[in-house]
Amino acid sequence: MMDVRDRQDDELVRQLFCTTRIFSRTLNGCVAPLGLHSSEWMVLNFIHLNDGIAQAELIRYFKVEAAAITRTLSRLEKKGLISRHPMEKGRGKYIELTASGQDLFAQAEPFVTAHRRRALQGLSPEERKLLLSLCAKVQAALDER
Repeated sequence: MMDVRDRQDDELVRQLFCTTRIFSRTLNGCVAPLGLHSSEWMVLNFIHLNDGIAQAELIRYFKVEAAAITRTLSRLEKKGLISRHPMEKGRGKYIELTASGQDLFAQAEPFVTAHRRRALQGLSPEERKLLLSLCAKVQAALDER
């Protein structure tokens, strides 16, 4: 039998799930006209923000399996949006945006910014920092093995 705290926690988890789903769905709506999926946008954006990045760093940052990042990068490469090069030192690949990738980023970025602003419009700067901190705590608890 669930006690009051379990019911509240269940509602919190449901809200987190629903929030991330609607965020992803509405972000897809913003980038789909440009031929992108939200996960592709997230990777494209991170590569752009870092002016290129090692594939291993993408895996660490997004906390996903290597195969998932590889599939996303393969789709972006087929679309001509990124290029992958062997790392100068060690193993692995270095990923950069192509000129087409930079152009598509510039087209998509205003739509994604508007989406983000809409999603966060009701939160003060302090609430945004708190939400980030709380989400990081939940993630850290689940990352513990």
